[in-house]
Order: sequence, then C-alpha cells, then structure tokens
Amino acid sequence: MHDSGRRQFDLPSGAGNPRGLLIAAVIFVCGVLLLSTALHVRWDKAQAMAKSTEAMQTLAAALNSQAESTIRVADTVLTALISMHRSGGHGEANIRELNQVARTQIRELGELDGLYMSDANGQYFLATNAETHALNNADRVYFQHHRQRADSELYIGQPVRGKTTGQWVITLSKGIYEDDGTFRGVALATLSVERFRSLYRSLPLGEQGIVVLAKRDGTILARSESDAQTYLTNISQSPMLQAINQGIDKGSVTLTAIVDGVRRIYGFDASPKYPVLVAVAMPEREALAAWKRRAWSMWGFALAAVLGVGIMGLLVLRALGRQSAMAVELHAAHQSLATANTTLKTLATEDGLTGLANRRHLDGYLASVFQRAGSEGTPLAFALVDVDFFKGYNDAYGHQRGDQALIEVSKAMRARVRREGDLVARYGGEEMAIVLPDVSAEQALAMAEQVREAVQRLGIEHRQSAYDQITVSIGVVAGVPGEAFSDPEAMVAAADQALYAAKGGGRNRVVLASH
Repeated sequence: MHDSGRRQFDLPSGAGNPRGLLIAAVIFVCGVLLLSTALHVRWDKAQAMAKSTEAMQTLAAALNSQAESTIRVADTVLTALISMHRSGGHGEANIRELNQVARTQIRELGELDGLYMSDANGQYFLATNAETHALNNADRVYFQHHRQRADSELYIGQPVRGKTTGQWVITLSKGIYEDDGTFRGVALATLSVERFRSLYRSLPLGEQGIVVLAKRDGTILARSESDAQTYLTNISQSPMLQAINQGIDKGSVTLTAIVDGVRRIYGFDASPKYPVLVAVAMPEREALAAWKRRAWSMWGFALAAVLGVGIMGLLVLRALGRQSAMAVELHAAHQSLATANTTLKTLATEDGLTGLANRRHLDGYLASVFQRAGSEGTPLAFALVDVDFFKGYNDAYGHQRGDQALIEVSKAMRARVRREGDLVARYGGEEMAIVLPDVSAEQALAMAEQVREAVQRLGIEHRQSAYDQITVSIGVVAGVPGEAFSDPEAMVAAADQALYAAKGGGRNRVVLASH
C-alpha cells in the first residue's frame, strides 16, 4: 500500500533550485508590472496628444472661417467702391459720395479699420481717416503690385504701420483699371492687426500658446504674441506651410516654431478662396501637463508594487534558508499569481454572466476598427440587439431564469457571428452589440436577420411577449467611417435609433438605419 499521509506535487523543471525560481518569478512579475505601466503610459500620452490635436484643428477651422469672412467683407466693399468710381467718374460729387459711402461702411462694419482710394500717382482722393488725404501711397508694396499687373484679384499685403496712426494694419487692395487695362489707382481696405491679436490672446491656449494668421507664401499677418520683428519673419519653410502648398489644406503637425523655438502642437486650416491660413498651437508640454501628472502617479504605483514584490521576495528567500518546504508553497503562490493574472485579464474584457466581450472591450475595439476602416476606406457595420419585453420576462419568471435566457441568447448570437474580426459584446442589461468589419449594409442586414431567426428558434417560452417566446429587435448601421459617420459615438447613436424604430415597429424585427 502507498503511504496515504504523503502528498505528491508535480513541480516544474528546476524545482531543485527554488531560490532561482523565486528570483525568476520576482523578475517576471516586476517586468510585467513595469511593461504594462509603460504601455499604459504610452497609450495615455497618445490619447492626450490626439485630444489636443483635435482641439487645435477645430479651433483653427473656426478662426480661419472668421478671417475669411472678414476678408470677404473687405473684398465686397472694395469691389463696390471701384464700381461706383468707374460708373460715376472722378468728379467732385462722385468723390464726395464715395467718401460718404466709405465712412458709412466703416461705422457699420466693425471688421474694417479704414477705406482708401488713390489715383495712379498714389495720391489719396478717398480716405476714412481725414489725416490721410495729404499722404501718398505710391511707395507701398501693394501699390507697386497693382501698377505692374492689370488684374482684378484682391491682393493681401504684408502688415505695415499706418502712416498717421503708427498702428500695424493688414492691407487688402484691388487695382483700379480702365477697360483697356490702363492703371488708374488702388482701392485699399485696412484691418487692425491688434483686433486679431486681441481675439487670439483671449483663447485658453496657455502662456505660450499661439495663433498665427499668415499667407500661403509664409508672410505672417497677425500673431497672438508678436513684435515688429514678427512681421519680418517668413515661415514658408515650415513643414506646415509646405504641406499646405502641396494641397493639404487642413491638418495638424508637431514642430518647433521658427519664431521663438518652442515645440508646439499645431492645428492648421487654409482658406480655399483666399491665400491665407490660420494655425493654432499649444505648447506640447502644456498639452501633456495633465498626462505627466497621471504618468507620475502610475509610475509611483508601479514602483511601489515592484518594491512590494521585491521585499516579499527577499522575505521568502530568507525563509527558504530555514525551511526547504517553502519551495512547494512558492510554486503554489506562483501558480496562483498566474491564475490571478489570467482571471484579471478575463474580467477586464469579458462579461461575467454571458461570456461575451464586456462594454469596456467593445468601446476600445469599436474605436480601433472605426479608425482602421476610416483610414482604409472600407465599410464597417454595427448592430444593437435588444431582448424584447425582457423586464416582463424577469417579472414573470424570475431573475435566475432571466439570466439563463440571456446566456442562451448570447450563445445563439455567437454561433451566427463567427468571422475573424467580428465581435459580439454585452452592451448593458438585455442589450447586446455586434461589430462587423468590412461588411456592407446588405451583408450586415442579412447577418442580423440570421441572429434574429436563431434566437427565435431557441423557443424560450415568454408569456409576457406578443410572440409567446423570447425574441430580439435589432438596429443595424453600416457605412465607411469618416464618410457616413464622424466618430464611433455617432455610429452607435444611429444604431440606437434603428433599434428604437425596430421596437416601435412591433419588435422581433431588424431595421437598417438610414444616414
């Protein structure tokens, strides 16, 4: 007979050296902790950068729209003044009327700083600033530009100091020509640089955040923080300007500024009508300030855990010197740790009742496949599945039967959705979700119909249902991300509306969202 008082343990290879196994286990656990922390910190940084980049792009688009609108107003006013001058001539009455119209425009249009018209010699005959009448603008770059070429396009010049006010202004000008192209002068509108700067400085971009209004040739027109030297600086060699001049009118880039040497996250947006663009930037260190605090906390917890594991290992090593039997206990502890890691990983991604992916896993996976499908231009389908009259089922049959019904429905769904890359998840309560990458609307609708039929074929009794058995309603949505939907949340919302329509239409049916 075998000695029943002795227990047999299957130790791993190398069990004769428990000290070495323990050291390896401690190193492994510490390595896992440090690696997982490093990966999470890196992911968190990417998220912080993505949010900051999106915010900069959105703000750049809004400010570019504002700048384009202001320029369009000036363009329209100058065109009207030139038309009045050409139709009314250069007589005293018409000049007087032109001056009255110009002053009215200045009063009513807060965007404009001044309006002027000069003859072919640069002498002003219209000026909303009375002190300017005696001045001559023949030396200005914009005047030379129009005198040398006969075109009717609006010319946006480099900022200049006003000859009477000394304030920086942006010049917008159009040439005045006879029908045969003879040069007769210039119509000019000025925009206050300070008005743009005041708007830009009011934005919450941090101490070194900047907003730049510039021309496509790299000329800076206005900058939230600037001095005279700023308007002599050209940024045409920056990667942002090079991208814009290659046809990329909007986007983002992280680079070190030519003007002040600060590394920033830039969002930029160029006007399709005028040769101007707006760039909004936040210093990278400010964009990542909150992330850095979180990173320090995460590393603090990780190092504390590593220290705890290390101290535990030392204590166990000391105990090994006194009792060799600790090898068995250490082996059991190692197995428990591995099991716990596996369990934690499973708990982090699976729903405890149905075994489907949980909501957290679903959100992350949907965001990932949404981004990939958008970049590749491939379709993506998403479905929300709701168990019909489920509250009534729980009330009539009890929550234990309700849980079992959800388990059976989940099994039926997984049996129908089996492609690699497809995901079935529990969305919440009696709602499930299905993610179907690279699937058209017709294919998604057919798949959803198969799921609905599979659940109905289960034949689970449900006296509170109009169908006397468990059924599901399904809302389906499909399309190419970025074209049909701006983000995963919009896709989920569309599927939810389709589900609502399916339930409103009598339940036990599939409805495809229209978009």
